Amino acid sequence: MVALRDVGFTHHTPGLNRRYFVTEEEIRVVLSRLPEEVRCRLKWVHLNDRFGRIRRLGYVNRGKREIGLCATPARISLGGYLERTQTPGQFGAIPRCQWPTLAVRRFFLYDVLLHELGHLQIIDAKAKSLRRKFAKETRAQEFAEHWCRELWSRPFDHPDPVHNRPTPEEIEAVRAGWALSWGEFKRGWIADKTRKYDEAFRHYERAVAHYPANAMALEQLGLHHYFWHENEPHRSLEQAVAILTDAVRLDPALPKAQLLLAMSLSKLEREEEARRCFQRAIQIDPYCSRAILIYGESLADWEKYTEARKVFERTLRRDPQSIRTIQGYACCLANDPDSKPTDIARALALFQKAVAIAPNDADAHYRLGFALLDFRAEIEPAKRQFEEALRLNPTHEDAANALEEIQAMSAGTPLS
Repeated sequence: MVALRDVGFTHHTPGLNRRYFVTEEEIRVVLSRLPEEVRCRLKWVHLNDRFGRIRRLGYVNRGKREIGLCATPARISLGGYLERTQTPGQFGAIPRCQWPTLAVRRFFLYDVLLHELGHLQIIDAKAKSLRRKFAKETRAQEFAEHWCRELWSRPFDHPDPVHNRPTPEEIEAVRAGWALSWGEFKRGWIADKTRKYDEAFRHYERAVAHYPANAMALEQLGLHHYFWHENEPHRSLEQAVAILTDAVRLDPALPKAQLLLAMSLSKLEREEEARRCFQRAIQIDPYCSRAILIYGESLADWEKYTEARKVFERTLRRDPQSIRTIQGYACCLANDPDSKPTDIARALALFQKAVAIAPNDADAHYRLGFALLDFRAEIEPAKRQFEEALRLNPTHEDAANALEEIQAMSAGTPLS
């Protein structure tokens, strides 16, 4: 017999505009609710991007020991996957419309997951071939629907509503406002794409007003608060945190919302909360270099240089050509008060590598110039880098200020 703790998980980064709707933690909750005899064959669960042209939601490997759940488009209707015995309302959706996130998550956990687990059930123990020994499509779906009814037949004490059948209040809210909310969200999305950000913000606000559980609209609202809080008086990091907290409560697998929440908390200097959110964002997609990189930058900002170094090194192993990672690692080495001369030399080499990779990046030239001036007091080489930065970007204020300081120093005035 296989204990639940022995079930392994693998995660593959999904392709563009696709995502997973469930997490390892949620899958384990469902498995823990099932008798051991119906999950005893399960060894691995793979979160994989095999949606493809046939629009697959899940699969079972040939050995009948491993199952997979697939990444799907971020906005999807699952009505076409329902059996005749099923309805959208059973999972918290309405017909002829995109499904709310909560309904999609329910379907993955209490239909797709159970269906794939159904394929692991032995039907004919004496059969010589695996194909005849295990449940095929009809039996697997019967298994899924049976255990869905069984698990939802009594209330399950859990803070996430995904693990219970939709309540009458939830269904009423979906019928009353989801279609209008979805329409506003689409208009906001289009406005964002055309850089009409104020218009997009208003659409997202209306989307949430129509249906407060619209996690995708909340995610976009939180994004707007985060990126424009310095220029718009009615937007703030505190509001971003509140909105994004709601978004990840409704949809824990939202990768962008988890990362934005961590970044907002980091800027508010709420270090412990930010750490937990960064770790959740990385857990959702452990191969996402962006989340790991921003976590490293935040650790450096908190002056946790030893931890930051490890994170930057991990990110560089995955993406050795990432300019942002190279520069972040170099700054970490340069700012660490415990750095040795070899670390400073390594930092300078990293800044030089960034320029070699991106010779048309004005900021890369500026950073290299600053390092040459700061580490070695090499005025002329630094000056050439600042001049190149200004040639590439005439509005680069830091490079212009650095050149003014060099000119002042040449005239006998101390550097400011």
